[in-house]
Amino acid sequence: MQPIEEKERFTLSKIVSDSLRDYIITNKLSTGDKLPSERELAKMLDVSRVIIREALHSLESTGILTIKHGGGAYINSDDSSVIFNNLLFFWQMKDKNSDELFDLRLLLEKEAIAHIISQSNQENLGNLEAKILLMKDTDEPEKFKEYDRDFHRELISTTQNELFMQLADIIVQYFANVSPPTISQLEKEQTIHEHQLLLQALKDRDKKVAYEILEGHLQRSIITKSKS
Repeated sequence: MQPIEEKERFTLSKIVSDSLRDYIITNKLSTGDKLPSERELAKMLDVSRVIIREALHSLESTGILTIKHGGGAYINSDDSSVIFNNLLFFWQMKDKNSDELFDLRLLLEKEAIAHIISQSNQENLGNLEAKILLMKDTDEPEKFKEYDRDFHRELISTTQNELFMQLADIIVQYFANVSPPTISQLEKEQTIHEHQLLLQALKDRDKKVAYEILEGHLQRSIITKSKS
């Protein structure tokens, strides 16, 4: 890291935060690794420890660092969900409607469908089928919705893309949070049926049909929630 120029003092805390991010990446630090002490960082960047402390707390608030009182600053988990949750929070602050999230969710799950069909992994299909059986066997609305979410999480997990999985999980959870606490028998049967149709399309490796079923299924669930 290079010392901070005097002319940049007006945005010092932000600049130091950015420098610390660069330091983490350049030095390939990972979960659990400890940053140099405040004193060392202040010397490296030629700023006060107060500024270093502000920058560290800024990174802590984004989930990048964990600060242990008297123990220093450590790289947090590589779980990106904190960042995605912050993005979702700012999106909600702008009073956006759910159409944008719907489009993003559809995009992610379509990518998962394409991956399953291209790989033809029977284990993935078996896991999806197991989720459907759990949905059939429960009479508890909360359990049913949990298994429904698990079905879509399982779908996304086939991409083996950690960012996809974390982002999709937050979006799926968002729609779950705005859904009514109860679920009608008709809606339960429709959801199971649509999942079965989607699973069959995946088994048939028919991407076009799978896309159509997925979009109709997600669209129906959005309409159902908006009417509740």
